[in-house]
Amino acid sequence: MIPYVPVLSSTVSPGQCVLGALLLVALGTACQQPAPSIQSHLKGQVLVDSSADGLDAYRDVRVLVVRPDGRRLDTLGHARPGPDGRFQMPISAPKRGVYALSLWGRGGREQLASTEYVVAPGDTAALRVELPMRGDGLRPVSPENRALQAYRTAMSMHQRLLTRRLRTGAAGANAQVQNIRLTSSVLWRLQDRYPGTYAAEFAAVESLSLLEGWNDSLVVARARQIPSSSPRYVDAAHIARRAEARRHGHRAALTLLDTLEARADNSWQRAGVQAARIQAFLDSAQVEPALSASQQLRARFPNTPWARWARRTEYEATRLQPGMPAPSLTLRTLRGDTLSLRSLRGRPVVLEYYRPGLDLYTLQRPLRNALHDATRADSVAFVSVSIEPDTVVNRAFLQHRRLPGHRAIAADGARDSLVTRYNAVRVPSWVLIDSAGTIVDRYQASDLPALRQSLTQLLQPEQSAPTPLSLP
Repeated sequence: MIPYVPVLSSTVSPGQCVLGALLLVALGTACQQPAPSIQSHLKGQVLVDSSADGLDAYRDVRVLVVRPDGRRLDTLGHARPGPDGRFQMPISAPKRGVYALSLWGRGGREQLASTEYVVAPGDTAALRVELPMRGDGLRPVSPENRALQAYRTAMSMHQRLLTRRLRTGAAGANAQVQNIRLTSSVLWRLQDRYPGTYAAEFAAVESLSLLEGWNDSLVVARARQIPSSSPRYVDAAHIARRAEARRHGHRAALTLLDTLEARADNSWQRAGVQAARIQAFLDSAQVEPALSASQQLRARFPNTPWARWARRTEYEATRLQPGMPAPSLTLRTLRGDTLSLRSLRGRPVVLEYYRPGLDLYTLQRPLRNALHDATRADSVAFVSVSIEPDTVVNRAFLQHRRLPGHRAIAADGARDSLVTRYNAVRVPSWVLIDSAGTIVDRYQASDLPALRQSLTQLLQPEQSAPTPLSLP
């Protein structure tokens, strides 16, 4: 191996134009970032095998950390390796989270590799790349990114166990519970191995999501231990509320929400917990209390996204409850076909809303895909709607990511009728519609296991007591 030596090149093939354009947008907006609040650092070395074919692809390499923002990409970090292949990259991000780390060749016109990358205060990561790349691709090393890799490994293990069960035909709930307990335990213990890291805090709440409905007492006990610094504190509150309602009823769930709201760090979290209260009333078919709680949320937290969510509570209470007819939708898929929900009658529909690049969707998309892969195309229809209206951002997101099923873009974003008819303000979210066109239930990011169980029951109507989680 020899150090990479940067040489300018303007060579670009037609198939690389979209990716090259995205990078040029990112470079062009490098001086137009939003005011940053998080600082971290990435350093490393890019080496090139001088005997490799196609060396021109590795000329003038760039290393970038970016995030999509409407019609542009915000460049959070940008580096060009020196003559010895080494580089140093300060990274400035608006908040702690998962962003895109990518390596580009041909002067920034061809993407060579990409991965998810955690940016957190004070974190310093190291990256060594050998070109041409073989094996695992980009592997940044730091406490934060080790935690992210451990989270991915745990979720991959969980998917493998579930897939193996499907392939071998193993029956019974015991094997399922063992798989869930094992994965949940591994995810929960990441806090001990990687204390205070973004992915470990994320994983802790994911462990609650897996346990929900299987061990609700443990869910509630662990939810009380989730720190308010967690990026998913509000998700933990929503999960715990449902678990406590199953254990001790509606009033107990409201009392738990009072406790969790008192522990919240900021108005965004408190508003999110108040939203869980609204949902608790809706789940109990108490429309008037739900509307009253909605008015209180808007009055207390008028400048939060939750206030906008609450404004549609009345519509949701009267149009989007389980057992009601699913609102009609007709959409144009990315393939150019016209698709309506009515045309899908006769089989269940999983209607999905997401935003490209969102942390929750990035980390939970493999579970969503596993659910799709466990069903037949003629038995369940998956319809995914991106609430990001920009086609360039959507194309970049889907370029190297698998998202099977029917896909569409809401041209007017969150204001598009494709979105407002199902009040999909908070994403990712899913709506399960039965074969007769009736809403079964609605699910947020933390509810994927519940969606899985509901879909299983729809696909096994002949069983008087269907085994939950027979799908991955």
